[in-house]
Amino acid sequence: MMVTSKDMDKRRVYSAVPVAPDRGTKKMQGRIQEILIAFAVMTLPMLIFSGVLLGLVFHYHIKQNDFVSSDLAFDSDQNNPNVYFVRISATTLTTVASWSSTIAPILVGFGVALVSYPVARGLLTASEKHDVAQLPTPFQLSLIVRMISSGSFSALWSWLMYSYGWRGKRQRQGSAIKSVTTVLTLGIVLSTLVIATDTWLHFSTKTVNFIQPYANSDASGLGFGMYENCTNVDSRLLSCNLNNPASGDVLLNVDPMKVLSNISDTMTVPVLSVGQDQYAYVASPATPRLSLLDYTVSTYAIHSQCSPVTSQCTDPNNVPGVGTPYKCPFAFQGTVNTAVGASNSVTMAYFTDSTGSNNNTDTTLIDNPYYYSAMILANMRNPRPLTLQNDPEVLSGGHGGATIVALRCMSTVYDVEYSSVNGTIKNWRSSNSNRSTTLIVQGTQRHTNVGNPNLIQAASIAGLSNSAQEIADQFALAYSQTALAVASGAFEPRIALASQVREQILVARVPKAPLFALIATNLLLVLLGIILAIVALIANRGNTGEVQARLSIPALVAALFEVNRAKPVEEVEDMFEERYGEQGPRIGVAKETEGGWVFQSWRPN
Repeated sequence: MMVTSKDMDKRRVYSAVPVAPDRGTKKMQGRIQEILIAFAVMTLPMLIFSGVLLGLVFHYHIKQNDFVSSDLAFDSDQNNPNVYFVRISATTLTTVASWSSTIAPILVGFGVALVSYPVARGLLTASEKHDVAQLPTPFQLSLIVRMISSGSFSALWSWLMYSYGWRGKRQRQGSAIKSVTTVLTLGIVLSTLVIATDTWLHFSTKTVNFIQPYANSDASGLGFGMYENCTNVDSRLLSCNLNNPASGDVLLNVDPMKVLSNISDTMTVPVLSVGQDQYAYVASPATPRLSLLDYTVSTYAIHSQCSPVTSQCTDPNNVPGVGTPYKCPFAFQGTVNTAVGASNSVTMAYFTDSTGSNNNTDTTLIDNPYYYSAMILANMRNPRPLTLQNDPEVLSGGHGGATIVALRCMSTVYDVEYSSVNGTIKNWRSSNSNRSTTLIVQGTQRHTNVGNPNLIQAASIAGLSNSAQEIADQFALAYSQTALAVASGAFEPRIALASQVREQILVARVPKAPLFALIATNLLLVLLGIILAIVALIANRGNTGEVQARLSIPALVAALFEVNRAKPVEEVEDMFEERYGEQGPRIGVAKETEGGWVFQSWRPN
């Protein structure tokens, strides 16, 4: 038997008729359960994901420890109030965050399913009151069914095309379609916000190095002080670091030579620039242990200054080939040996005060700063650099094979405190050392001359400079390092005044703004689910469940083709004859006499 579209037209009712009374037989079941399931799906995942994300952040959240002292504080944004540092992989954290954006679009469909209950209630009420204006047109009903069934943006797009593309043609929209589109739009906007904030969190969460300071339990050997027998030395007694056999003063041990050669395991003499001044100071050599420490220590330093005085001490017209005589307006005179076979040399004299009138510092205590002069013979058998040929403070040997410069210098010895933070020197505080310390630094090199090879090498390199003042500056720095290294036998390692260990940790840097923006959008979806569930439960009374169940594609198909469409049933599937094992109709398409194609049903023989 074939049922045509004309037969279906005969079954349609186009006028308002009273709704059949409820005979209390069968009703659609499971409506409350469906509401609770939709409510749970819309709320629990977002609550759980937000809770897990916040739990990870706050459980593994770390703050920078207090510094051992203010001198050891280092600049960083590790206590930035707008950021969380989390001791967990940034990948793990962003993966957990991405769960929300993965599930958010799915939740929109459950939100539309919840709003279908008040929509069904509205349709039932409008039908009972014959309020035709609140009932949807067939196309509007198709839009409602499509939005409830899919909860997708494509369904909303169809409504947008209808609302703004059918202007002047479409019918007035009732509250039913407005409610569905409002909830669908709100759900899509919120799910998009979840995706956007999750993307923001992904891009802004980075793996960074976090430096955590701890008090250092072993701060030994970082600073330096005088041995006890070196704290009160006068001009006649340097026994703290020198021996005085008949052959002359010698170092007590070889350690200063190791320092001078930069091979000591306990001491080195680096250079620090403070403004325009350069200081040589005693420090611990660089070691793997030291690279992890910040510390404040006491030590010793020298700052030296030299000026070229060659024109005051020599006659440029009296430069014989075998030697150049010099006589300065202070207690410093002699002859520079420039004969064949002569070597580079540095000749020095030390003075009791700044006048330079007395160069006998063996019996007179010196002050701090102390004064000295040097006559430099550099680069024998080599011509002067072109840049020095017209400098009046530079002479060339009689046969053009040497660079000769006379210098007058001053050195100041300092007691120093400084802090080393991540290898950078800061908080440099210096005060002039006492006479005893000054004498040790001046007297050790003066008595032994063991640093002369270093001074000669430095003078030869300085002789390649562009001016006499550059030679003077380079020699002054070399002298500071040499004198301090040679005197280092009087210094012993001391415990640091303050010390901390830096532990470097890889952490996730999580900005608070995108984190809480994601949590907020998650909770907005939860709030939407709560509101919609409450509204659905309130609306689900009487025959609302019956109408809501029929706002589905299966129910509409059954209403078109099944003979049991009007019978009371407990489930939508019960509207189909096939449910009971009967031979239901078969659905196909056929061309009508008007030329259009329609669905038709056939009954099997």
